[in-house]
Amino acid sequence: MRNSQKKIQLSPRLKFGVGRGYSQNRIMKIGSVVFLVIALGLTVNSFRLVLSGKNSDSAGQAVPQVLGASDVKTEPADSGIQFEEYKIQKGDTLFNISQKYGISWTTIATLNNLKSPFTLKPGQTIKIPR
Repeated sequence: MRNSQKKIQLSPRLKFGVGRGYSQNRIMKIGSVVFLVIALGLTVNSFRLVLSGKNSDSAGQAVPQVLGASDVKTEPADSGIQFEEYKIQKGDTLFNISQKYGISWTTIATLNNLKSPFTLKPGQTIKIPR
């Protein structure tokens, strides 16, 4: 007897690895549309920020923003909050101090007018709300 081998051909659906009637072109079109919608949204948002001028100083330079900080400056004396002074030790970071006192690092940075990259120097004194 002769051993005959039959070739099995996969359907186009199985070749692409999808169970429904999606062709490779259709998948690419859907991905392209999603990408364009996201790109358009980011472009519109960036134009809105540029036109509003919220992220720039008087010279037009970009000003880094502290996450969670508001644009409204509040004076500690007006709020009635008591503060504790903390003297920075070698190896201290805003995150470590915030964990120790149970307050967010952005709040500490905002209260002490710290600017990006938020470097602390040993011997520096910062205010921490009680």
